[in-house]
Amino acid sequence: MLCDNCGKREANVKYSENINGRKKELNLCEECSQKLGITNMDFSMPIDFSSFFGELMEDFATPEFMPLLDEIKTLKCDQCGYTFDDIVNTGRLGCGNCYEVFEERLDPIIKRIQGANRHVGRIGKIVDNKIEQKEEDKEKTTSPKEAKKENKLEKLQEDLKQAIKEERYEDAAKLRDEIKKMEG
Repeated sequence: MLCDNCGKREANVKYSENINGRKKELNLCEECSQKLGITNMDFSMPIDFSSFFGELMEDFATPEFMPLLDEIKTLKCDQCGYTFDDIVNTGRLGCGNCYEVFEERLDPIIKRIQGANRHVGRIGKIVDNKIEQKEEDKEKTTSPKEAKKENKLEKLQEDLKQAIKEERYEDAAKLRDEIKKMEG
């Protein structure tokens, strides 16, 4: 491919720019690129991004600005002495008690990563099946009037879950109140 500028020599420098959506590409030989001042370009970044956000947040890290943030930083596990910063930096908890101490901060993280914040395991599924079986047996022995009440209660609970899922909070509050009346 020949140089787009002189048309004589082989192009070995590709220059492209995009200014306000206008793309411009040039294939230049080494001489033309030097004449245009393209070869000695400095690509060093004036901002160190590794510390950019850290420096940005230092201004806001005062206890007066965000007292809860300071409280979380000082919170320590009474058994192992780990702080939440230690957990973030190492990716590990110090002991089993850390789950309880840092529960408010860990639960959303665990839910996001694993889809749930409690481990059920295979045995949990077996236990759930046994509970369902007991409920089915109980339904067989209950009177028709009690069964109707339980069915209506289950229907209301399902409707409540659906209302919450669809973010219809007023309907959800009404359903919750109905469920409380039936249970109490």
